[in-house]
Amino acid sequence: MSGALLRKRVASGDILVAPGIHDMMSLLLVNKYGFGAHYASGYWNAASTLGEPDVGIAGYRDFIAPFARMAEKSSAPIIADADTGFGSLANLDHCVRGYAHAGIGAIQIEDQSFPKRCGHSGPVDVVPIDEMRQRVKVASEARGDDDMLIIARTDARLSEGLDAALNRLKAYAEAGADWLFLEAPISADEINRAATTLNLPLMINAAHGGKTPILQPSQYEELGVSIVIYPAGGPLSAAAAADKFFARLSGDNASQDGDAMFDFAEMTQLLGMERIAALQKRFGKA
Repeated sequence: MSGALLRKRVASGDILVAPGIHDMMSLLLVNKYGFGAHYASGYWNAASTLGEPDVGIAGYRDFIAPFARMAEKSSAPIIADADTGFGSLANLDHCVRGYAHAGIGAIQIEDQSFPKRCGHSGPVDVVPIDEMRQRVKVASEARGDDDMLIIARTDARLSEGLDAALNRLKAYAEAGADWLFLEAPISADEINRAATTLNLPLMINAAHGGKTPILQPSQYEELGVSIVIYPAGGPLSAAAAADKFFARLSGDNASQDGDAMFDFAEMTQLLGMERIAALQKRFGKA
């Protein structure tokens, strides 16, 4: 019922904030803070599991395995990236069924052509509106009786302009999307215009280092946004901390040197060692 829970949380009128999770440790950490949703990013999945850029190299099998593990251990519903559906409409159908079976709460599908790439890297090629409408219709049908939400994303803002992007989202709403995702608006005014123009909940990508202004969740809410994802803040922060340590170590310095490190004992606890220790105590050493 994770999709129904997401729908209920958005219907409450409060903005739904979904931090990005890029691996299982980040998921265990974010579980501590009571967010209403967690976001599984295609960009950061490709980076963390394959060490590759977000250009369509990662396929369905590269996404479904980690995302299913995340859904199993997440304390909140997962909103998961599915790129363009990983191929033909048959691939998309297979993908949607797989995500639903894995317990994903909402699946994000975009209108880029193949090969796709990160929507904040500059203008990208998008397919004709009717082709994306077909993707939305196939996705809506493929989920069957599952409550998983269909999020239709357009990447047309940077290549075709805001008006064209909004017209696309209106068409995707008519095709059966549950939420709409405007990628890479470049100002608060654009975000507000989209929120007041569209009749479905609007999702915005607050990607640190991207084209969209990074605002506080409350500020996005004032602009009319229903869902905001922060996919890059966690992995970029983790990378910065790790890079500092590796740089020191290369200079023969393994000390902490004032930089905060996460407590090892707490990480062990998050991983569930106490439960394992109790199990071994009850039944003998395993």
